[in-house]
Amino acid sequence: MNRHLFKIFPALLLWMTLTGDPATAANAGIESGTLRTSDNINISYTHFAKESDSAIIICPGFYNSKNNRWLRKTVDILSTTYDVIIFDFRGHGNSSGSFTWTAKEHLDLEAVLNYAKYRGYKHIGIVAFSLGAATAIITASSRDDIESMVLISCPSKVSMINFHFWEPGMLSDLRENIECGWEGKGARIGNIFLPKVDPVEAIGRIKNTSTLFIHGDNDWVVKDCHSKVLYKAAHGKKDLTVIKGGLHAERLIQYHPEEMKKLIIDWFFKTLA
Repeated sequence: MNRHLFKIFPALLLWMTLTGDPATAANAGIESGTLRTSDNINISYTHFAKESDSAIIICPGFYNSKNNRWLRKTVDILSTTYDVIIFDFRGHGNSSGSFTWTAKEHLDLEAVLNYAKYRGYKHIGIVAFSLGAATAIITASSRDDIESMVLISCPSKVSMINFHFWEPGMLSDLRENIECGWEGKGARIGNIFLPKVDPVEAIGRIKNTSTLFIHGDNDWVVKDCHSKVLYKAAHGKKDLTVIKGGLHAERLIQYHPEEMKKLIIDWFFKTLA
């Protein structure tokens, strides 16, 4: 799809990329539909609208779709205050395509951001988990319309993800997946060797986005040193919280819901105009 056409006719292009039959905001304020990326991937989204002028976009991590129960809990936490948009990255849930390990996922988030702008939101924030957080950094490095981000368990480099399978957190994750019947789990995996931008490189190009990093010190997938490196490299308003005993990504929502709620809501209260 020609990117120049999008710059000239943004409303027309977005209207063409919406498919399905989304509900109106009057119908419990929930819309579901599909967005088309610039490389022709269908991205499934759900929009929880309460007529706010601010929207928070939730970016799931790898192997998680918007149907994961702790991502649904994240929607619950945010939707008491903000409009919320959650989506499936390519290769996950109801979206098409294959997951490319952050090589092309920025195109998915760009489609969702363009949708949010089309809907008239004046202020946009992001809550992103793991590789979704890495994608948020890569995307924000080339845009100026993301005011604030909360990045949870974000890797500084995809090639340096730890995967300490022998640690207790791995068995806890496995048990969680079994207990939930693998609901919201799974991915169609693409080429892992596609060229990628490292988050630690991209974050230095972000100038006007406030960023809160949250990490657990018992994360077996991505050690908290990643968030510490990213925090040091980030510019502008920033903060870092390491949760004692915290596991990876959405498991922080599971085991530390009140602390996570306070951290996230307080951050957006301070950083979304």
